[in-house]
Amino acid sequence: MKRLITLVLALLMALSCFSALAEFKPTPIGEIGDATREYVEPPEGDWLQPYDPVVNIRLAKGQGSDVVFENGEDQTNNEWIRAWYDKLGVQVSYDWIVDSGEYTRKLNNTIASGNLPDAFRVNYVQFRQLMKAGMIQDITDVYAKYTSQRVRDFEKTDPDTIKTAMVDGKLYGVPIYYYGVIDNPRYMWVRKDWYEEEGSPELKTVEDFENLCKTMMDKHGCYGIAIANNFEHLFMTGPMFDVYLGNPDQGTYFWYKDDEDGIIKPGIAHKEFKTALEYWAKWYQEGILSPDFVNKSFDDMNEDVVNGRAAFQPYYQWQGWQNGPNLVAAQGSNDAYMIPLQFPTVDGSQVLGQVGFPNGELVVISKDCKNPAAVMKLISYTDYIMFDPNTTLTDEEFKAYTDGQREHVPGTVEVLDPQADMIQFEHVLAAIETGDTSDLFTAGMKKKYGDSMMWINEQNPGGLGAFCQQGFEGCSYDLAKYLLDNDFIKKTDMWGPPPEEFDETVNTIDIISTGVSEIIMGIRPVDDYDQILADWYAAGGQIMVDAVNKYYGDQAE
Repeated sequence: MKRLITLVLALLMALSCFSALAEFKPTPIGEIGDATREYVEPPEGDWLQPYDPVVNIRLAKGQGSDVVFENGEDQTNNEWIRAWYDKLGVQVSYDWIVDSGEYTRKLNNTIASGNLPDAFRVNYVQFRQLMKAGMIQDITDVYAKYTSQRVRDFEKTDPDTIKTAMVDGKLYGVPIYYYGVIDNPRYMWVRKDWYEEEGSPELKTVEDFENLCKTMMDKHGCYGIAIANNFEHLFMTGPMFDVYLGNPDQGTYFWYKDDEDGIIKPGIAHKEFKTALEYWAKWYQEGILSPDFVNKSFDDMNEDVVNGRAAFQPYYQWQGWQNGPNLVAAQGSNDAYMIPLQFPTVDGSQVLGQVGFPNGELVVISKDCKNPAAVMKLISYTDYIMFDPNTTLTDEEFKAYTDGQREHVPGTVEVLDPQADMIQFEHVLAAIETGDTSDLFTAGMKKKYGDSMMWINEQNPGGLGAFCQQGFEGCSYDLAKYLLDNDFIKKTDMWGPPPEEFDETVNTIDIISTGVSEIIMGIRPVDDYDQILADWYAAGGQIMVDAVNKYYGDQAE
């Protein structure tokens, strides 16, 4: 009964979003045409054999604003749509397309209405709701029979992630996976021109870092580290103090075993977190952190970077896309972009790269879908074009699939190769260094190489993202590969989604965020953190700790 009540409440909450959704203006939906909605026997042979007659599959999608179309094309009329129809006999139409940031709310509303698309992506909370309501179907057999061997082999790279989509031994979703754990570590990005002006010193210790910060602050009239008031980026600096933290803005934690008591705890509950607090409070007093960081949104933080008001920025491996082109344009210099450095540590010891559970979503199929095998074909085709080394594309086809970020058009049926970015990096960097492009065998490799060369040869800022990620020795992927090759990593002990018990707790991270903010600004002493943590445990933290140890304790042995 308790679970039923929980589900009903969740659905009612989703319905409450209906009025807000009235402002959405989805992309116009394409016509179904001559495709059938009735069951069609999947064709014999491998997964590439097309349906006859053509079947229609209805999808839903969060549309990224970074996708650029040309010649009158759009999300419902492009190379992917045509290829699915011509090569697979599958005509894709969309029930709705909304901005990516509104996807979760729109899907919650759709779940509440019961009028589901054939296939769509869900997070793990939505997955549990749909399972309880019996609204998605068992895909064990169609996955095994009609998905390409390449996609099914992703289980060899990561045998645990697909288990998160299984209930009682049956499969109810396909993980979207990820580009690789090479994506996981974060870095301290620094202004290249300012860094080189100081002789590109090696930053081994936190003291080294602080001294360089102050030098740049004095010389350029900036502050040290750009962070936003949600602490997402400040928490990235945790490895400097041997503590590993989640994203407060997402309400997430990073879980690993405490060496003293053997209990899996979030980083905020490890004693090293107080060391981080001491340094952060010191940085605030010394102006390394902006004096008004509590008022800085994500956009404000990036604006400070672009306008030269900050020397460093803790960030993900894709910082070159976030700020690169705007920074070069605003500063009027091709050397005014940011490059990644490994985080220093208090004692100069080797820093560890943080690796969290990387899969956040699953592709699921509505119980009313008549042709689930067609969805498996769509998933396989995305992998075939983007990652399969045996796929050959003409230059025209390659551009049609990938130019203007169109490689992400598949959206709902975009499943990633979890080894893709490591393999891609090795081949792209080799091609840049040697000039031999014959080993660039996937669409992704060709795109990242082409983008990197745009910057190297033309100083076109549109290529900075790829260049900073994988275009030179010392790029973000080069730094990550070093950590991974030498096993200098800290991997979460919660390799899977949060337990269902987490649903019983609400906004526990707010207790931590408020307390951390007050400590950093000197309103409360660092020693007060013991009481803040006790309040966190009492407000739901203990429920989470107990649940994580219950479900993940054995795998952490």
